[in-house]
Amino acid sequence: MLALPAAIAGCQGKAEPDPPRPPWPVIEARAGSGGTTLARIVAGHPCRAEVDGDDLLIGTVPLIAQVGGSRWTGDDSAGDGTTLRKDGAAIVRIRDAQEAAIEVFDPRGTALLRLSSDGAIANGSGEVLRRAEATRTAIKVGEAVITGTTDIALGGLITAPELIPEVRALAACHRLFWHEQRGSPVGSAGRK
Repeated sequence: MLALPAAIAGCQGKAEPDPPRPPWPVIEARAGSGGTTLARIVAGHPCRAEVDGDDLLIGTVPLIAQVGGSRWTGDDSAGDGTTLRKDGAAIVRIRDAQEAAIEVFDPRGTALLRLSSDGAIANGSGEVLRRAEATRTAIKVGEAVITGTTDIALGGLITAPELIPEVRALAACHRLFWHEQRGSPVGSAGRK
């Protein structure tokens, strides 16, 4: 009979709460400094992305989002990047390339866009359309100012008017998730 009260008394230690987790990084693109928000990405599980007014809650494993009546998914099984699908139909393929670049292809494999870590944003023919420029506190792409990341290619991606908002949001969340998995700081262009 005495064993039960002794066992209960032994479990009465002072419980310390878990330390607070740091907030997830926020990447923001604005039209000019302090202007209209073009894109806002909050890395996490799930990732939250608002691009051109479309607000998406994106699952990272598997890559999935529901936009209205459409289901968006990301398929990594191709071995050559991630195919983004809308209701099962391939829309684009996104590939992380050498030196922290991002390449975008149509479903047939034709190059659409290349976003380089040196700031060049080129079309499928290699013609430079515009440049992203790193400053001390932000990345500038034309009039857009991107804060919260040092990843120049990511800054170009979330502001690329050639890509629809859903593609920019899914691709950004996917890139941030995999950087986190590799141990790179979220929002950096570092590769391990």
